[in-house]
Amino acid sequence: MSETNLEIPLRVASVDEAAAVSFKFSELSAKRTALGFTVEDVSGRLKYSVKMIEALELGRLADLPQGVALKGLVKNYTRLLGIDSSALEAKLQSSIGEVTGGIANHTSTRSLAPHDAERHAKPTLWLLLIAAFVVAVLGVAIWQGVVPKNLLPEWLGALLK
Repeated sequence: MSETNLEIPLRVASVDEAAAVSFKFSELSAKRTALGFTVEDVSGRLKYSVKMIEALELGRLADLPQGVALKGLVKNYTRLLGIDSSALEAKLQSSIGEVTGGIANHTSTRSLAPHDAERHAKPTLWLLLIAAFVVAVLGVAIWQGVVPKNLLPEWLGALLK
């Protein structure tokens, strides 16, 4: 009988993948309650909504943001609890995606929509409307004699004669 060398490829999980498998979302709420924090306390400290904190603790991925926003939530929450974020980040890798470079290098795929451009033009319109209103009110006040003529500048007094 000939001896055959059967090689069975074994996939060895990385440390992050092993940590992700062992991480349970319930660990977050257990650690939070052990520290004496309520969900409202965490929400107030981190400036994330109560619903978002609860969704993370329950593992409801559909209720969580994606990408950089989720990574920020995970980093801030785990830092508050004093636990390592790598296991939770590994578990949520499909929702976080590839985030590299930091916020300074983050580019948005959203273009400036036409309604955004209109929004930036509106302050000029408002300033013109306010200026016209002020001029009209002053004109009526001068015309009705509410503002004494001796308080008016000479050039304006000459125009009114």
